[in-house]
Amino acid sequence: MNGLRSPLEQVSAGQVWNGVGGGTGVWFQELPFRVHLNLRGAATARYAEVLAQISGAVLPLEPNTVSCGRRCLVHWLGPDEWLLIATPAETRLQAELDAALAGSHYALTDLSGGQTLLRGGGPKLREVLASACTLDLHPRRFGPGQCAQTLVAHVGALLRVAAEVEDADVIDIVVRRSFADHLLRWLLDASAEVGCALREPA
Repeated sequence: MNGLRSPLEQVSAGQVWNGVGGGTGVWFQELPFRVHLNLRGAATARYAEVLAQISGAVLPLEPNTVSCGRRCLVHWLGPDEWLLIATPAETRLQAELDAALAGSHYALTDLSGGQTLLRGGGPKLREVLASACTLDLHPRRFGPGQCAQTLVAHVGALLRVAAEVEDADVIDIVVRRSFADHLLRWLLDASAEVGCALREPA
């Protein structure tokens, strides 16, 4: 991934800011350079079959749900729209899906250069996010396997509870590259009272 630059490179990772109680209630970490693919088209059986064969993921049909496959995560964005996110190593995923879907009425767009993924965790994370978001983020309402598009600190974002992480209070935030620095700085400021750690990118 030589030559790629993180949109958060101006914020020094590895820092810790203790809260009023002396500890840290939240942490944030960028997961940069992921593969982001937007899939548009009718939710046909062929779509589901191709996606399952190539990625191992089920095509989510229920609103605001996420499917986890061996090669990518698939987020429901609308009745005919999904966001696929994979590790930086999955550079062939788009080409393989395009080849398998050839002849179908679909659109598969690479958004990797325009988005990044910010992961947050800790016992106070939902409280901090709730100060910038109108969604009900209580675990009873927003839990593993769910995602939602919303505004966080006036920035459009996609939130997902990271079900593959043992800690139930880990949430991924997909945000446009141009707004990532603003969003992270806003969240760091909002975390001042509870304390925050900014981890190295992963």
